[in-house]
Amino acid sequence: MDQTSIMEKQDARVTKTRRKVLDAGAVVLFTDGWSEVTHMRLAKETGVARGTIYRHWPTIDDLIVEIFESCDPAPYAAEQTGELRADIIAELTLLSENLVSSKLGDVILNAARLADKNAMMARVHTAMHDIIRQPFLAILSDHGQKPDIEAVGRTLIAPILYHHLFEAGQKQL
Repeated sequence: MDQTSIMEKQDARVTKTRRKVLDAGAVVLFTDGWSEVTHMRLAKETGVARGTIYRHWPTIDDLIVEIFESCDPAPYAAEQTGELRADIIAELTLLSENLVSSKLGDVILNAARLADKNAMMARVHTAMHDIIRQPFLAILSDHGQKPDIEAVGRTLIAPILYHHLFEAGQKQL
């Protein structure tokens, strides 16, 4: 085996290991919350040595940033029907359900809270915006619309987030 083949095999193995850790990190982040994403937990979840995880991501912030920047929102998108209104409603419903059934709301609040103080968390905050908006942008594009990215956030996503983060669970007076 020549040196190039050895390096390609090694690179594929590194890529696979990194993907395994990032995928496990996303699951832990959204099911158990921000504070549960640790090097030790991910080593236990993946079977990857803790030292290897530290080598790739020296801090948890490094890991969380890469989880968001490498996240593909497509698997989490609602199934499309081909009808614009129905597709938007399905996506909004799925977002709402995810906010209720996962730690997504906590992650959003943490990223927003830390974004002004930490450049890495500002990257997480930006990546989170992109991940949440992407399915809506895709639906609109699929229906021949030229979506305004900011308008999608303001008119479609913001009311759902506001309701979940500030009104859900509040008793009517």
